[in-house]
Amino acid sequence: MASRPIKILYIEDDASSRMLIKKILSRFPITFLEAETGLAGLQKAQQEHPDLILMDINLPDISGTELATKIKSTPELQDIIVVALTAINEPDAREITLIAGCDGFLTKPIDLEKFPDQVFAFLKGKREILEGEKQDFYRRKYEKSLVDRLTAKILELEESNRKLAQTSQKLQLYSENLEKILEISSRLQLCSNPNQLKKQLVDEICDNFQFDRCIFIDVDAEKMKLVVNYARGFPSDIRKKLNIPFDNQYLQNLFKEKQIIHVVEPEKIQEPHLRDILKKSRVREFLFAYLGTPMSPLKPSDLRERIKPLLETTTPTLYNQDEADAELIIEHLQEYMSSESFYRGGFVFMDNLRSEKKIFPEQIRLLETFFRTTGYIYQNLLLMEELRYLFIRAEKEAITDHLTNLFNYRYFIQQLNREISRARRHHTKFSLIMIDIDFFKQYNDTFGHQAGDLVLQRIARLMMENTRSSDIVSRYGGEEFVIICPELNKTEAIKMAEKLRAIIETTPFPNVNKLPSGKLSISLGVATFPDDAKEAAALIKKADEALYLAKSSGRNCVRTLSA
Repeated sequence: MASRPIKILYIEDDASSRMLIKKILSRFPITFLEAETGLAGLQKAQQEHPDLILMDINLPDISGTELATKIKSTPELQDIIVVALTAINEPDAREITLIAGCDGFLTKPIDLEKFPDQVFAFLKGKREILEGEKQDFYRRKYEKSLVDRLTAKILELEESNRKLAQTSQKLQLYSENLEKILEISSRLQLCSNPNQLKKQLVDEICDNFQFDRCIFIDVDAEKMKLVVNYARGFPSDIRKKLNIPFDNQYLQNLFKEKQIIHVVEPEKIQEPHLRDILKKSRVREFLFAYLGTPMSPLKPSDLRERIKPLLETTTPTLYNQDEADAELIIEHLQEYMSSESFYRGGFVFMDNLRSEKKIFPEQIRLLETFFRTTGYIYQNLLLMEELRYLFIRAEKEAITDHLTNLFNYRYFIQQLNREISRARRHHTKFSLIMIDIDFFKQYNDTFGHQAGDLVLQRIARLMMENTRSSDIVSRYGGEEFVIICPELNKTEAIKMAEKLRAIIETTPFPNVNKLPSGKLSISLGVATFPDDAKEAAALIKKADEALYLAKSSGRNCVRTLSA
């Protein structure tokens, strides 16, 4: 046994179960930790770094399989042993649990005498694994099980109506129609953005609900008008004909209780302009539907539960960054989801002109179900699109120097190590150019930091404009910059450095004529892998020494440590 007490964390919402396991393990030199929810357990694991985690699969806030995946995808927790301790006896439960990231699977009720040995076996290195083919099979199965809450609701609706369909022929037909809605909804879920969904929705209504004509109508919030987004069965000039002011309060009241309005006598519509448009379009009977969801701002805790699957499944590497990043994203999304535009997708007009088919109540009920489902799909796409934007922005900010818009020091170190690995693998060379602005402190002290910042930004742009797309230009710190030049040997790198030196020397910067030197210049040091060094730190040191040599040689020149 280890010289220090072993830490075991038990995540279980049932207090009596935690008490029992604690009592069994109290005979051993073990520090027993416990948590009653998955997220509390995750937080405790991050704080305590236990040697082993026991956890139930059915937790109140997150499933054990998702929690295991989260633990194993978190760098500082991935080496912790995770063992499921559960009463679940469903087929494939063990396999799904293992593929989710657990190292073992123990069933309840436990054998009081054997249980300690089972635990210590995992601590000593025992691991339960699946064979190759099984692993692929159950991984696919597990991935399919990670559907969001919206899909679950659709499937529950399908199952409910499938059972009802067995009672009568009428319900059987209704169930078949619901299956069609599910198929259409599944296709809509494959849309890559909200606008694509709007267009596909119109096509699906015409092709699968047999309407002759359909229009998707957006709200132009700036001009406060209803505008055509996409139309089927109407002449191309329909966009010009439709010029209706957007009355938010009127439309809210119109769809307060229903999602679809059935208009049988359009000639009785009170608004003259709208009545005239309908008459010219030969509209006799039509449906007007609302694509959206009820506006119900979520609490921060509810919001976290809603977006967590999206955070984990769409961009897992970014979600595993510091918790502070996730908190900022959640804060932004909470504000975004409180806006009215998040809940309102638009409006849909449907009618039959050529076929003159009547619109029946059963068809309307089906469409209401369809539009409710589609509203949540649309909202989910909006949320995912906003998440992508936030992640892209967060990722860019994490690797970018805010003043110069170049890569920052952190990203430079990452890329330098990657470039060394790549060069070793392919037996190629690359060079590192370290740059310092000559007498920059003097410029800063004379003209102020604001003027100095403008110089830094201008020099950064010049370096970006005059290097290759494959080169990695970064701000090293202060007035120092560094450039990774893939596949450039020393001679080629010196040539590039000299080119940059000449460009900076001949560029007119503000007030430089007032400096003693009469101009701004840069000094550059060049080091090459593997000629000068074979490790990242050593290569930086060589480039820095070459830069120092350039500065001590009178500045405004390029130097290396060897010919």
